[in-house]
Amino acid sequence: MPATDEDIIRDLLHRYTDHVRPPASIATEVAARQRRRDRRRRVASVAATGAALGTAAGVIAIVPGHSSPAPGVPGAPSGARPVIRLTADQRVLYHLSSVAARQPQGQGRYAVMSTDGDNVKDTSVIDSRSGNMWSYQEGSDGSPSGKGFSPRYSPTSAQFAAMPVGLAALRAALITQWDSEHKPVQNPLRTKVPGLRAIPVPRPVTVTDDDKAFQQASDILWNPLVGPALRSALYKVLAAVPGVTVNPSARDSIGRPAVEISRVDDSGLPGGRSDEDIYATYESPATGTVLESTVTYPPGSDVVTPQDPTGNSTVVDTTVYLSVTWADVIPADPYGG
Repeated sequence: MPATDEDIIRDLLHRYTDHVRPPASIATEVAARQRRRDRRRRVASVAATGAALGTAAGVIAIVPGHSSPAPGVPGAPSGARPVIRLTADQRVLYHLSSVAARQPQGQGRYAVMSTDGDNVKDTSVIDSRSGNMWSYQEGSDGSPSGKGFSPRYSPTSAQFAAMPVGLAALRAALITQWDSEHKPVQNPLRTKVPGLRAIPVPRPVTVTDDDKAFQQASDILWNPLVGPALRSALYKVLAAVPGVTVNPSARDSIGRPAVEISRVDDSGLPGGRSDEDIYATYESPATGTVLESTVTYPPGSDVVTPQDPTGNSTVVDTTVYLSVTWADVIPADPYGG
């Protein structure tokens, strides 16, 4: 079933009340009141969503030990009542979440994914039980076709299925994943070695929890082993990340209709410089699967190409996801390598 305003209200209530720890019955009661109203009217509207969330804002405001009541709540200063509405981008992402939840689970042990990036075609075969990946690449520009093997390249289907799908819990899990994958390492050049000139150690990169949640969610969405429930939940996480921009009328680089989800990465880099790279994914509005992913590097980001070895031009790194099929045995190299 498509996501209703009640579903969206419940998710947002849990997100906005996590930090104040009100009684759990608060979110349930507000959602129940909304449900009773919907039964009478059978109309799900943005205005109803705003009214219910306005009630929640008032409840949060009067929790002991927190800020004063919001306008419109008894005991609060006079003035206009708060109006809280979902943004247009959030509504698109919740619709995409609903679409993804209705898709069937892939059947077969091996996910076979065909991609194209910068005119280089690849076929990746991922074992849903072990996470091992076999990769085949089509030769180009006189180079022969090739193949490779990466053990435990991906989480397994079971590991993805074990991830939480509640908004707050999934966001926390994604942040924890990012932290575990980006542990700081000791710079060997900091060790004093006779005759070695000291090299300044750059200051750490500043990455916020919102940066981490967006990066992890975007990185997981492409994986064909992600089941419908988790894929659906990932879109809800993205809907709650500040700075996410949604274009529901986009097209990918080969012309397919798509929902573009993007965000500027303005994490501080060494030397106080910010590259402001733009990360984007293009999702199928019909299935919620990823059609394309891009990273746009601005001039001066030190990303070099054969066309511009100086790194002074905008570079767009693109991966187009052409197809995903399932098999019970590892298929042969489609490029004859």
